[in-house]
Amino acid sequence: MTTDNLVVGENRKISPYQRPISDTDKLPDGTPNDDNRVEIGPTDLAFSEWLTLGITPPNLDQLRQYRYSRLVDELVKRDIGGLLMFDPLNIRYATDTTNMQLWTTHNPCRACLVTADGYMVLWDFHASEHLSAHLPLINEVRHGASFFISKVVIEPGNMLIHLLVR
Repeated sequence: MTTDNLVVGENRKISPYQRPISDTDKLPDGTPNDDNRVEIGPTDLAFSEWLTLGITPPNLDQLRQYRYSRLVDELVKRDIGGLLMFDPLNIRYATDTTNMQLWTTHNPCRACLVTADGYMVLWDFHASEHLSAHLPLINEVRHGASFFISKVVIEPGNMLIHLLVR
């Protein structure tokens, strides 16, 4: 039986299942080298290809700090106390967390608050704290309140009103 090495096996450049094993504490992108399957990122194949091409891998710690600083700086500049996000892409930008992004697009259950003093709270799906434990910018993780639509009421002349229950 033959396998397609372009799709399966050891040829994946980005994989949630394989992390590079080396003698260093950090990988070339700045992430901990602890075989953490939560941290989806490049494998040895991608790192070696980038090295051959002279491409410097992004430093994820610096990238996260840059995004965080931009958010806090804009809050301070505009004299806004905090930013509350519900959109999965905005939450990913602010926190770099990847908890069920497609599913939470359709089933809101996550939120993130960034305050002007830099405090960050992530409301996440229950029992998901381990998915953000490696991210130092998140000060607090709470269980998210359910925003599932439980009932839709149609009133004459009005748009749909979504009643959200906890």
